[in-house]
Amino acid sequence: MTASILDEGSDGRRAQARLDVSRHACALFWERGVSATSGDDIATAAGLSTRTVWRYFRTKESCVEPVLARSARRFLELARRWPPELSLIEHMAASYQDNPLTPQEIADEISALQITTLSVTEPALRTAYLLVHDEMERAFVPIIADRLGLAHDNLTPRLFAAAVTAAFRVVDEDVGHRAIVEKEKVTQQEALALIDRAIRDATNGQLGGPVPR
Repeated sequence: MTASILDEGSDGRRAQARLDVSRHACALFWERGVSATSGDDIATAAGLSTRTVWRYFRTKESCVEPVLARSARRFLELARRWPPELSLIEHMAASYQDNPLTPQEIADEISALQITTLSVTEPALRTAYLLVHDEMERAFVPIIADRLGLAHDNLTPRLFAAAVTAAFRVVDEDVGHRAIVEKEKVTQQEALALIDRAIRDATNGQLGGPVPR
């Protein structure tokens, strides 16, 4: 069984090489379109042989997974540090203020939104996008369970993780279309408000706020 996409951090030569390829693939898919971009094109842009690219990835569309996984991993790391006395959005806002995204992280977030937008009409790209979200959902279950004081195999955290992850996809697609396609400026405050609404609506208000004392 292959390792989880979300378990692969930025350390290590192979992980960094995969991320470099992913960034080039995302840029080419956005600039040229998926059908007009080949594995050879991605390899050339990354300065690698095509054979090497196929050792790293199963298909050209799966090349986007490391960039998408960075965003998912960042959210999960934030959620694991979520203090009980704060709402998730308060925690996220404070974290972003204290640790602002680097230029490269911002570029990766933009690439992720571009791929999200493309995935709506590109089935093979959608497969890669949904795979990352499926792993994000699974990793979110124990975080929710611990927050609510429930067992990890309890049905409620599983349902909440599924609902919240699906809600996040809707928000990503909405923000991606508005910001990338319509060129609308979406502020961080507005994006966080959408996330807050998504979590609370998806869980009937049982997740997203401080833990009751």
